[in-house]
Amino acid sequence: MSSIQQNKKLVWEFWQRLNNSQPDETAQVVKSFVSQDISWHGSHPINDLKGVDNVIEKFWLPLRAAFPDLRRGCDLLIGGHEHWVGAIGYLDGTFAKNWLGIPPTGRPAHIKYGEFSAVYDDKIVLTYIILDMLDLLRQSGFELVAPSLGKEGRVPGPKTGDGVFFDQREEAEGVQTLVTAKTMCRVLNMPECRSYWTEDMKWYGPSGIGTTTGYDDFDASHQAPFNHAFPGYSGTFGVHVVDVGEGKYAGWVGWPSIRAIHSGVFLGCPPTGNIVEWRLMDFYRREGDLIIENWVPVDMLHVFKCMGVDIMAKLAVQ
Repeated sequence: MSSIQQNKKLVWEFWQRLNNSQPDETAQVVKSFVSQDISWHGSHPINDLKGVDNVIEKFWLPLRAAFPDLRRGCDLLIGGHEHWVGAIGYLDGTFAKNWLGIPPTGRPAHIKYGEFSAVYDDKIVLTYIILDMLDLLRQSGFELVAPSLGKEGRVPGPKTGDGVFFDQREEAEGVQTLVTAKTMCRVLNMPECRSYWTEDMKWYGPSGIGTTTGYDDFDASHQAPFNHAFPGYSGTFGVHVVDVGEGKYAGWVGWPSIRAIHSGVFLGCPPTGNIVEWRLMDFYRREGDLIIENWVPVDMLHVFKCMGVDIMAKLAVQ
């Protein structure tokens, strides 16, 4: 078995062990799979943590206390570069206690996530995770931002249902998917961009932007408003961490992926002239030579904070 599949199995086993453990067993399980010196980067308001004890104390224990029956579902699990594992899915559980200042509802909640982790010597040493906090706030009854132009709600995994696999795929297949996605991004603001997508393409954006169907909807609901607010953003520089391609899937993470000047109204926020950072991930499914599905986790609370809007502060005065 290749190291890529071994690393995917290790990450998968970590998640299954957590799913089948009790909250008071959390620290033991995490320390079995995570390096003592892990660098952990999460979405706002958690942000950066260093060391497994910090990750346990500030992320895992509060999360599992708030959602005592928490289980992680995974819709897509891909690997690459020997060490990296990327995934999307949902954390599902009953929202029983306050978490990060969000009051509990007592009802089931679904936290969308995107995650990239690096495995060295059978330990997870580096993690980037984006949680869709705006969507959790929406489920909890708080409408703190302008209505999305796209469709809100639970996002499905791959239509083909084959996003989690542990058999080795032809390297050329993954390379083709990654090259297709990267080439599309290079012409994102040009007319030829449309030619890289199927007619029934789906763009699964974060809460606050939403899901779009078909290229015209994608352009009207996201790309055009984004270009209006951040003109010339393709000339700005972010920090690209890693990209992977495996079979008909590809993905990458940037932290931030884009730095752009806020020059126009965006998501109801008037222009500030601030540099806005986009911590984001992109996951793609290719069908033939075209892209048919694109999942885009974004740290939207951080985006709004860069635009001068502190969502968690707004929540505190509700």
